[in-house]
Amino acid sequence: MLKLCETIEGQYWSTFDWNSIDSEGCIVDLGCLYWDWSKFWLGVKRVIGIDPFETTTPIGAELFNGVLGPLDCNVTMNKPNNNENEGTIDYNLDNGDVFEMLSWKTFCERYNINTVSILKINIEGSEYSFLDSLDESDFSKINQIVISFHDWLNPEFKPLTDSSIELLKKNGYTVISTYFKLGWYLCVKNEFVNTNHSERWFF
Repeated sequence: MLKLCETIEGQYWSTFDWNSIDSEGCIVDLGCLYWDWSKFWLGVKRVIGIDPFETTTPIGAELFNGVLGPLDCNVTMNKPNNNENEGTIDYNLDNGDVFEMLSWKTFCERYNINTVSILKINIEGSEYSFLDSLDESDFSKINQIVISFHDWLNPEFKPLTDSSIELLKKNGYTVISTYFKLGWYLCVKNEFVNTNHSERWFF
């Protein structure tokens, strides 16, 4: 039975499943700017945030000031403007700041990650290429994924969202829409799910 909880009370987009929390697994917050989603876990579990534009690291967290993607390389990029091109990130611009991009495998090796309790993903349209870069062995170490797909901002992304959801299902996840308005989904490994029953808890 799903035991749905929120890292931010009253914010359905922050929904996760308590049952699939592995005692050895860490929390990976991909797109951790301001640490709003992952503050819940500080002092509870190991928390690793990834964001090129985050400037603070709370006590109890680790920060990779870069991006995750399909390659190990450097990328040139600018911070998305809230009023222009929101929901997309452009890499390798002529002007901007240079950041390190790591593949998921390299990231896990660098931070000595064997099991991930929750991978949260909010990376402004780059979620599609990131998910496509993962293979079966990568998904096997991730118990659940909390993700925002950005087709709500760019309708042209809808086929990419559909393809990504099918990819997640193919790799053993039950995919649940938690906040459709902003494209948030909860993806839980099938062994943790009884789709006939669920309950929502608040902490």
